[in-house]
Amino acid sequence: MLKSQSIQLAQSHRREKMAAIQKAEGDPSDDQIAELRTLADAYERGEVEYRAAVLTEESDRATIRAEDKSEDAFQRECRAFSLARVVERAESGRMLDGREAEVSQELEKRQGAAKQGGVIVPWAALETRADAVVTTATDDNLTSRPVIGPLERIFADSAAKRFGFDIRNVTGRPTYPEITAGATPTWVAEGAGTDAQNIATLTQAAVMRTVTARYLITRQATKENPALEDTLRRDLAGLISAELDRVAFQGQGGLEPVGILKRLTDAGRVQNVGAKASFGTLLAAAVSLWETAGLAGPDKVKIAGAPVLLQTTADDLVSGTAVSSFDRLKAAFGSPIFSPQVSPTAARDATGKGRSTVVVGAPEGLAHILLWGAPEILVDPYSESKTGKIAITTFAFADVIVQRVATHFLALTNVQDRA
Repeated sequence: MLKSQSIQLAQSHRREKMAAIQKAEGDPSDDQIAELRTLADAYERGEVEYRAAVLTEESDRATIRAEDKSEDAFQRECRAFSLARVVERAESGRMLDGREAEVSQELEKRQGAAKQGGVIVPWAALETRADAVVTTATDDNLTSRPVIGPLERIFADSAAKRFGFDIRNVTGRPTYPEITAGATPTWVAEGAGTDAQNIATLTQAAVMRTVTARYLITRQATKENPALEDTLRRDLAGLISAELDRVAFQGQGGLEPVGILKRLTDAGRVQNVGAKASFGTLLAAAVSLWETAGLAGPDKVKIAGAPVLLQTTADDLVSGTAVSSFDRLKAAFGSPIFSPQVSPTAARDATGKGRSTVVVGAPEGLAHILLWGAPEILVDPYSESKTGKIAITTFAFADVIVQRVATHFLALTNVQDRA
């Protein structure tokens, strides 16, 4: 019970006692008068205590309702993290300090310490940022922008993200179960039932895999801090994003994750087209997937291919019109995803034909790129000291999980760019 409620209850009892004394027949005795005065004094004190308790409780409620801003403050510090300062401190042999040291220490508490000489940097530090963004409001209303996390911002333009991969941070060794067989709906008469059916499940366990990249910068570049900051941010984000795109589609397993194409090949979900890409071919594959996956509509189907697929479908015009196969494909299933990370174009044969692979899928909720913590950077100013260069090595830890490959994904191989 709240203190204000207990005070109210006590006040109610005092009022009852005072009313009973005042209603008594005859003149009140000295003892009753003394008790009445005591009750009146206690009632006045109770009113003061009640008002104080109400104010205290309102303050407590306001504190509870107030949003915890600590995580927002940490994200702001992460966005202000300077990669150039990390390199400059390592190059001069000084300890990292200030904001960069505090952010790195907090990340170490959350995901474990970096190896000796390494520095853990937040994903937000790898964002490509504009100097200023101006949005014009209309009708005197304040403008608003969607708030997304640093991972979504960094990988927003990646082919895997546009195809439908969910990019998330994980800890430990997460598992992803799926039901491969189970109960089916049955219509029964009133009061009747149906037999239970066993379910079959398949579980995929994520495996932490390490991706690393190493490159050199000159000491002159380390002195040009504004330019270095943008260069490091763009290069590191581009390296990680491009490689995760590649393994999401083309990963072969072993040291790297297993991508969609390898999984489809192992599952026998590959069709050899052996002809020029056309709207009819891609439509047939999409409709086939639509049926096997039991999708509610075509908006869930995604098509991804090499950039040459765009050229092939855009050049393929319907006879007597300016409508291309690409226009028809976009109208039916939305804009396809084109990227060399999805499929490289094979070397042209003797007839000049090039071949590539197209992936058709319904990846929503079934395709995941997992990242363990934030990337780690190791700055080495010594191994290349003869040339005056600084070696920068970055490490990230990731894996790729794709579920329901047999029903929700399909690959078209040997798709040619000309007849």
